[in-house]
Amino acid sequence: MQALDTVVNLIQEWQPERLPKELKYRDSLASFLRERLPRAIIEKEYRHSGTTSDLYVECSGFLRTSEVFIELKRNMLQKNQLDRLVGQLESLNPRKHRIIVVLCGETKPELLTRLRLYYAALAADPFGLKTMAIVVKTCASAATR
Repeated sequence: MQALDTVVNLIQEWQPERLPKELKYRDSLASFLRERLPRAIIEKEYRHSGTTSDLYVECSGFLRTSEVFIELKRNMLQKNQLDRLVGQLESLNPRKHRIIVVLCGETKPELLTRLRLYYAALAADPFGLKTMAIVVKTCASAATR
């Protein structure tokens, strides 16, 4: 299993409370990943090739080291937010690097569909070459309403 799949599985286990700001979700996820991946390097606001990723995870494997960039967005409700996210993702070069998009809070379904369609080829896994994943998290307190 590659690092991307490992981190995606952990993010799916993560159960955040409803939080007021995107940075709080980022900090919560970083703490969760540090707890679950004690030997990994996990950095917030990681600078890479002139851009910044919300989180960066580096896992040392048996044969090589793998890195995963995480972009986290809270309440993606407007097209301009989607456009900004796509710009951020493109600056990280998703055809070359492994990227996970984590959507927290409310997400407009049509924007999620556009995002998934735009990156469908990168999220497919025909030969184990998947470089992107999109994870939608509903908050614990929002799910109980």
